[in-house]
Amino acid sequence: MTHVTDRKDKVLLMLYDGALKFVRFARIGIEEKNPKIRGENISKIMAILTELDCALDREIGGPLAENLSGLYQYMMNRLTVANIDSNAEALDEVEKLLSELREGFEGAIKKEYTEVPVHLEVEKYGTQRKFCLAV
Repeated sequence: MTHVTDRKDKVLLMLYDGALKFVRFARIGIEEKNPKIRGENISKIMAILTELDCALDREIGGPLAENLSGLYQYMMNRLTVANIDSNAEALDEVEKLLSELREGFEGAIKKEYTEVPVHLEVEKYGTQRKFCLAV
């Protein structure tokens, strides 16, 4: 299934959803003692975290972007432990962090699109009209 979107916020949530899905698959690999399933899915999570980290705008984001980058790096380190040692606790920790980040971003996105009024000024036939839309 292919998703086409131009909204960065939706792409962000889709990446978090994908990472969480791969965490569940990696856990199955650990539980079934299947290194192939475990390793392939942990690699997918790490690829997503790498993309999220590379997408951070450190100039605009400043300390927040740096802290988020540090968190992504920490999760990648924990995933390495989960993969090498078949450590379900490390995987659980990453899942909890990913879930909390996803919830936080989702809340911020909802707030942005429901509470911020958008003001439009439209000039039609020489008459200026103002509209305020809550999106």
